[in-house]
Amino acid sequence: MNLKILLFPAAAACLMLGMHYAVFKSFMHFFQISRPQVKILLYAAMVILSFSFITAFSLIHWRENFWTIGWYRFAATWTGFGIHCLAAVAAAWILLGAARSAGIGLSAKTVGAAAMGVALLVSIYGTWASFHPKIQRVEVEVKNLPQYWKNSTIVHLSDLHLGHIYKKGFAARVTESVNSLDPDLVLITGDLLDGMGGPYQKNIEPLYSLESKHGVFFVTGNHEHYVGIEKSLGIIEKTPFRLLDNEAVKINGMEIVGVNYPGIEALSNIDNFSADKDTGTIRIAMFHTPTEMGKNTGNMEEQHFANYWMPNTSYELNRKLAADLQISGHTHHGQLFPVNLLTRLLYKGHDYGLKKINGTYLYTSAGTGSWGPPMRTSGRPEIVAIRFVEK
Repeated sequence: MNLKILLFPAAAACLMLGMHYAVFKSFMHFFQISRPQVKILLYAAMVILSFSFITAFSLIHWRENFWTIGWYRFAATWTGFGIHCLAAVAAAWILLGAARSAGIGLSAKTVGAAAMGVALLVSIYGTWASFHPKIQRVEVEVKNLPQYWKNSTIVHLSDLHLGHIYKKGFAARVTESVNSLDPDLVLITGDLLDGMGGPYQKNIEPLYSLESKHGVFFVTGNHEHYVGIEKSLGIIEKTPFRLLDNEAVKINGMEIVGVNYPGIEALSNIDNFSADKDTGTIRIAMFHTPTEMGKNTGNMEEQHFANYWMPNTSYELNRKLAADLQISGHTHHGQLFPVNLLTRLLYKGHDYGLKKINGTYLYTSAGTGSWGPPMRTSGRPEIVAIRFVEK
């Protein structure tokens, strides 16, 4: 295994410990906690909570039962709250420092209490938001739009992460929202299943009722590999979805090109695909990550690492597809503030929304579900309704 893969858990542990130390130390300062017994209890809680998500991750992959699932749900929620607390105490320190420089006396206790209160309220809202995706309407201009696809609706879903947190009820609500749009097509760009485990078959069943005039198409994401790609494909094969395993299909003047994660080596790997696009045809490319579709490496672990921390946004192979639109997900728009600032930096601004790159549109969805913390504070999760308009 590559050394940087081995170092990742250690770096994550240090990051979580540092985050909790900053929050707990600030808390003790703001509220002037000096009693040794109380400080010992707080430091003990800090250590336990610092490693809560890491231990939950390990335990739930070891065995799924009432206790490990419960610990995972708690740890995931606490981690989201902890990130918001870190942002809140950072803002509190900046405010206190600015006030001191200006000669204004502010109570550290009052500012600290307000900061922690804001973190709690933001986390409560974020938890609600994560279970209530919005309808996001997007218009894409194309030349020579086929008459058949004028005024049509194409629904894009991504990153539902059905598992121990987003379950059957969530899938049923998503299905109801999608069907209310009366879509002509439904396209799912991976991470339908969550790599943390769960009753996948039961959770996915409500999606069987998705109503689409021309079907539901699916490509895999990285979490289908975390689940186990053979297991994931076995689940997908039992659904009415059409898996596009590096394959192109044509429907009434529209060509849908589905590329499975982690990508391809050449366009020749795509079945039924010709680089020469017929006049009057629109082409949609489905790929999980808003990145280059060409494989960076043959090692899957290194590919996962690169797509998280060194994403390739050169789009060299993608340009050769001559697609009018690429739809992707994966980034969750950062999911939590201020993590979205990091994803924007890593993906060079292609982490969310509609962008035009060398004549091709890229739409990166914020995702429909969430991973880890069941919270959304960098933007609501979404069900994307795409409409093509004549340029």
